[in-house]
Amino acid sequence: MPDLTPNIGLFWYFFAEMFEYFRLFFICVFQINVFFYTIPLSIKLKEHPVFLIFMQIAIISIFKSYPTVGDITLYMAFLPVWNHLYRFLRNIFQVLVVLLACSALFPVLWHLWIYAGSANSNFYYSITLLFNVAQILLVSDYFYLRREHHLTHGLYLKRKDGSEATLVLK
Repeated sequence: MPDLTPNIGLFWYFFAEMFEYFRLFFICVFQINVFFYTIPLSIKLKEHPVFLIFMQIAIISIFKSYPTVGDITLYMAFLPVWNHLYRFLRNIFQVLVVLLACSALFPVLWHLWIYAGSANSNFYYSITLLFNVAQILLVSDYFYLRREHHLTHGLYLKRKDGSEATLVLK
């Protein structure tokens, strides 16, 4: 983490504001964060190895020290493989709007900060943070555990006798 050039990742701003004494500790904590998810995901998704690879690529691209747009497009290129899960996604519209808005605001805020001098790094980092939160929401939506229930038992409620049930909220 020697280069603190602003990018679409989460690390650059945090390490630019950090005291040198704590730097090594937080580098270790941030880097181990990527590997922390490997074992639980491998246990949970042992029957779905391609989905496990997708999840690992997504997590690595989100928590990478120096991410690029190519890292994000790599895992987003796999999204059409699981188009049967689209109906289980809870907040796909909001995530897509945030991703598109942030993608449009990245160059604008970069120009305002670096060239025009009318903004500061906080504006650019807030868009970076929002972009990464949207990615995490997208990945967590795909990993939503209830999808397995719907895939095994169906999308519609059934009574014990097999007839279709209705859900009434009071």
